[in-house]
Amino acid sequence: MKHQIRLLAVVALSGIFASRMAAAQQVTQSQPQSGSWLQDSKVTLGLGAGVASRYAGSNEYRMVPVPVLSIVTPTGFFVDSLQGAGYRRDIGDLFFASAGIGYGGGRKDSNDGLLPGSAKLKGMGEIKGSVLANLDLGIKLGHVATFTIGASQPLSNRERGLSYRAELSGTVLTLAKDQVSVSGSAEFGSAKYNQTFFGVTAEQSRNSGYAAYKADLGLNALTSSIVWTHSFNQSWSVSTMLSATHYMQKAADSPLVLDKTNYGGFTTVNYSF
Repeated sequence: MKHQIRLLAVVALSGIFASRMAAAQQVTQSQPQSGSWLQDSKVTLGLGAGVASRYAGSNEYRMVPVPVLSIVTPTGFFVDSLQGAGYRRDIGDLFFASAGIGYGGGRKDSNDGLLPGSAKLKGMGEIKGSVLANLDLGIKLGHVATFTIGASQPLSNRERGLSYRAELSGTVLTLAKDQVSVSGSAEFGSAKYNQTFFGVTAEQSRNSGYAAYKADLGLNALTSSIVWTHSFNQSWSVSTMLSATHYMQKAADSPLVLDKTNYGGFTTVNYSF
């Protein structure tokens, strides 16, 4: 989730972080066209810092580095620090689809540097990260918004389970040097996914002291974000994102969710060419 959560960088990777939105929008706005692969590709590099919850539902926060890498080619292939590497194609003037390989962060049961996790989870064991196959299908709503449904299937450490999302994103303000975009998404998980991140087995209960808990499939969170990008010139820009994730239904009732609403944010300095 994305909880990867789109999660920038192994960002979500922790959740949040990400802004799955800014990257998705950048890919959505690029139209496949003829031309030199190298000359017509758009490359953005950047670095910043952010704040994220220690894990999904944590009441603790940590500082995280936020690397930015985005390569969008005229042929539809892309590389992105949020979405991984893949291919996007427009289907007529209205629809688009993309497929890619990315990474979903796991969770430690200790305060282990920059990785998601907390000492408050001691005894819960480690959730390993997974290589993910990410599939998206979307519809363009005019020239400034998109609605996307997506799924992430683990290719490694498959006990993680499947996650799904429905997301509405769009640009709400465009000025000469500034752009503001917003997004809102509903995050879903299979029974295996929700149990992995929000459930407590009998063995975990004995080891951690948390009450045993079964998390069924379905909606686990609602996430919203806002991104402001200020451009100094054609190459240099700075982006700031703020996000909030509210845990829902079975996830919200989990004994591991110590705060039903998590917040996050980051600022990056970017160079495009």
